[in-house]
Amino acid sequence: MMRLKSKLLSLNVNKTNKVKVFSPRNCEELRIPFKADKTAKVVGKLASIPPPISDAKGEAAHEPQLITGVLVQNDFKMSLMAPEDLREYAGLTTTTIVCKQRVKLGAAGVDLIKWALEGTFGSIQELPIKTVNGEKHADTNGEHGGEEPDNALASYLIMDCVTVCCHRNGEVVLEWEGNMLNDGIADAVMFVLMNVESSPAAVKRQSNPPLPLQGTSD
Repeated sequence: MMRLKSKLLSLNVNKTNKVKVFSPRNCEELRIPFKADKTAKVVGKLASIPPPISDAKGEAAHEPQLITGVLVQNDFKMSLMAPEDLREYAGLTTTTIVCKQRVKLGAAGVDLIKWALEGTFGSIQELPIKTVNGEKHADTNGEHGGEEPDNALASYLIMDCVTVCCHRNGEVVLEWEGNMLNDGIADAVMFVLMNVESSPAAVKRQSNPPLPLQGTSD
């Protein structure tokens, strides 16, 4: 065995990459570390993204684009696809969970809520309010598929994921699609609402409510 090892080493002594020859004893465990490249096939909508164009020198003319998706392994084959393509290319069924949280704010009004949300999240999108049978409803375009709140005064979209709808009776409804990122944003929105409810401006507004308009007769 040792002569065979010496012969193999002498035959490969001129190679650039050194050859390793192992000669373990009988019944001795031998662990050989090796690295194997894993290749994933991009399918579905991600496959429509054009790869970066290389110039004559083989260098990328543009900055490489980061592609994110779901990596699915079936036996020894791996595929990278968008989450919405899981049903077609992987045979997996996906489910969307819509979360809804209701909170009653007695002191803070719609103006204070909007001011606090803009101060925390920057620019927010104001959703249109449509009128059905003389009552205002928040028009969410069926984004979350939930029920439309009655007597809605205003509705806002925070970070393109959390909908905040203010009712006439002081109730505020938060609605969002459940995932790790959206849940964190919804928690931040809830913290802002609780903070503005106990703010000095809200307490002053509750202690000095606006007087109703009265008509005068000649």
